[in-house]
Amino acid sequence: MKVISIVGAKNSGKTSLIVDLIAYLKDYGKVGSIKHAHELDIDTSKDAERFFNAGADVAIGASGEKTLKICGSKDLNELIADMANSGVDFLLVEGFKSSDLPKIALNKNNFSNDEVSNIILSIDYKGTDKTLKEIAQLIRSLNDY
Repeated sequence: MKVISIVGAKNSGKTSLIVDLIAYLKDYGKVGSIKHAHELDIDTSKDAERFFNAGADVAIGASGEKTLKICGSKDLNELIADMANSGVDFLLVEGFKSSDLPKIALNKNNFSNDEVSNIILSIDYKGTDKTLKEIAQLIRSLNDY
């Protein structure tokens, strides 16, 4: 599985880049994503959230179109292992800037070298197809996690 973290300041385009990359990488395999959030707001499955808040260790909300799994906090390595066990070929991680994962930094000048390590590409993403193809190729060339 190829794993990369997309890091950047708030509103720097991290989510947009990941959404755009998913379409490119799906041609080469199964794509998963993990988003780091300081607070998680779950509007899509309020009853599952109520079950979890009532003490369930794992709660799942399912419809004909998607499933939402709610469980206790896991560290990044556990989340990556879950994705690997799901058969994901490419994992796009938003955030986790202090991790050792290889990173694409958006607007790198917003970080100090002590704050973010292992940056393999620094860009100011504008959403061009040429840039997306180059980034997808870079991700495909990474060593497996």
